[in-house]
Amino acid sequence: MSKISKHLFMIVGVFVISIFLFTGCLKEGNDTIVLPLPDGKIPYSLIPESLQDSLRAHGFEINEGIEPPMIMGKYLSSPMQLQYASDNYINDFADLYMLFEGQNRRGIVRYSESQRDTVVGNSLMANVIGKGDKFSMYCYQKVSHCNSEGDTLWNCNTATVVSGTITDTGIAKCQYTTIILDHWAVNNYYASRIPKAETYRIWNDGDGFATKLTK
Repeated sequence: MSKISKHLFMIVGVFVISIFLFTGCLKEGNDTIVLPLPDGKIPYSLIPESLQDSLRAHGFEINEGIEPPMIMGKYLSSPMQLQYASDNYINDFADLYMLFEGQNRRGIVRYSESQRDTVVGNSLMANVIGKGDKFSMYCYQKVSHCNSEGDTLWNCNTATVVSGTITDTGIAKCQYTTIILDHWAVNNYYASRIPKAETYRIWNDGDGFATKLTK
């Protein structure tokens, strides 16, 4: 099994990036993801309202607003401690590197992440919302796992959100969540190894602060 399959819920990969201004759409296979006008909120078309309410109910902050702070740079969140898992997952994971690049005034940003030696490419539909020094970055990601013959064994669509308060030296009260939006598997064996749709896990930085590694 590949490193990505071992860290499905912690690290998810994507293979294409599309950046849009104001309105537009992402083409993912036969599916089109509509990007609404920016209103300082996470679109319900990406993360349904019921899931956003559930995240808040379990302690995850979604910082809304149309005037987010600039968050560009590379950050290290270590160790990552599990706060809540809707699928009863119980493990923590160690170090998460987060990279934010190319942020513009509308909140569009390029986001990538890595854990240990597993690197995730740029994410689709990455945007920053918030106000003052508080922000939430949300993005859409897709990962597929194939066998040695190139046959797809499973694929998964997810949404990731990073929240916190930006400072000169890092992200205070840093939180991270990944939500399974939907998935497909070739058989029941692989389906059983993927968290169910609309389940999520919330992690906090262990010492409450993600350190900024770049100026």
